[in-house]
Amino acid sequence: MKNRQVAALLLGILAPGAILALTSCGPTVDLSFLGNGGDKDGTGVGPVAGFGSVVVNGVQYDAAGIDSTNFFDDHGRSKTDLMAGMMVKITATEVDDVSGTGTATKIEVQRHVDGPLDDNGVTLATNRMRVMGQTVVTDTTTVFDNVIDLTDVDNLSKAGNRPELEVHGIADSDGTIHATFVHLWSDNVVTDRDVQVKGTVGNLHLAHTAFTLGTVSVSIPTPPSGLADGQFVEAKGAFRISDGTLEATVVTIGDPSAGQGAGDRVKAEGYVNRIVTDTQFELSGADGLQRVNWTTLTVAFRDGVSADLGEGARIVVEGGRNSDKTVAASEISFRKPSNVRMDTTVTVPVSPPNSLRLFGKTVIVNSLTQYGDSRDGLRAFGLADILTGDTLRVSAFLDNSTVSDRIVASRVERIDPFPASDLHILQGRVVSFDIVGPTYTVLGDLTSGLTVLTNVSTTTYADADGSAMTQAEFFALLAANQGAGKPTTARARGTAAAPGASMVAQDVEIVPAIDN
Repeated sequence: MKNRQVAALLLGILAPGAILALTSCGPTVDLSFLGNGGDKDGTGVGPVAGFGSVVVNGVQYDAAGIDSTNFFDDHGRSKTDLMAGMMVKITATEVDDVSGTGTATKIEVQRHVDGPLDDNGVTLATNRMRVMGQTVVTDTTTVFDNVIDLTDVDNLSKAGNRPELEVHGIADSDGTIHATFVHLWSDNVVTDRDVQVKGTVGNLHLAHTAFTLGTVSVSIPTPPSGLADGQFVEAKGAFRISDGTLEATVVTIGDPSAGQGAGDRVKAEGYVNRIVTDTQFELSGADGLQRVNWTTLTVAFRDGVSADLGEGARIVVEGGRNSDKTVAASEISFRKPSNVRMDTTVTVPVSPPNSLRLFGKTVIVNSLTQYGDSRDGLRAFGLADILTGDTLRVSAFLDNSTVSDRIVASRVERIDPFPASDLHILQGRVVSFDIVGPTYTVLGDLTSGLTVLTNVSTTTYADADGSAMTQAEFFALLAANQGAGKPTTARARGTAAAPGASMVAQDVEIVPAIDN
């Protein structure tokens, strides 16, 4: 039963005074979505998670009616060009909360920044790069297209290039863009190429003809009416390399509620930008800022609890649009930092239901898990297509809201079988280690965790910036971080062990962890 139905029941048995306390004490909390049933119009905003239909935020949108008249992308792509990880906004009819389906009537591609890499714009030690003055962070879930990973972008930069990049993602409360998809358009700057950036307006000039987005300056001859500091906007134009200025021809103020009426369904992924009151927060998504109303009586939480709902939390909000353009939340799911990576062979595909067994650990998949198939190229690929013996690359996070160290998959990709037995990858937060080596443990404790065995002479060691280390330096860093109260994430590549045995590592490296 959906939580809004449970909440309606609760409200039906609460004393009138209790209901009055919810609605008249302090800020008004619009609960008009309670009791909504049947199909609704609505929108879904988030990264593409799968196909067959187009899957966004756990909703399967039938896209049969989408063609060139209702698919919008500044690069002239069509719906057949959509890839997992791309941010989209889907407008739909017949949105059914129970079945998780809808019929798409419009699809809009939501790029966050599209332009040249800044000079010396990559910092591998923190998994970050700067594109047109915007800080972009990548993680284990980021899908790269036409480029393998951030190291390849760094290599282009070190060769004296400034690659043209298209980045999809969501900006957190600090303005850092968490990339879900990165596409390489060109190895180097293309003169007079159209560029685009989204962000929050700062340092608005009195004449409203100049402002900043991140660290990039934007100039525009004719600004939109109502432009103000703190607004979320999209600016398009040409990038002036000489002084790093975006000469905008179009600036559009973001409005996630555009085209929606009261009662329409909303399912949007974003970051909590700020807490407005105890029952309202501001959500920063790919299409702008919007306010969300909630109470513990009316919201179901997934992969987290209400105490996790603070500034900087990444969430998916499901609810109804109110007449004042706010969203009345009925469900909030947490999307925590995916610092776990497991590249290995499936031993049991489904045990228990909606899970996988990797390295002897149960990995949960849910409606928000993204899927990809780089082995066979299946577009409509999901859990049902995974067989025992398939090789997977899984990105995941740890959720302790229901069970300690519950592993939840953010992305599952089927990859080619390993050409050698020592190419399995295990990444996670180090929970214990020998002071001078040779072992450390991730994903659990001494009894339940996975142990990695290194060798002083045959294992290679690297710091987060790629610089070489000795075994002694590696374990000394683990000890120093532990003493400072700083967690360490490490990645090992080697031979996968049988359950209960150690993984034998041919190389290990410190990995920059994402904290929101």
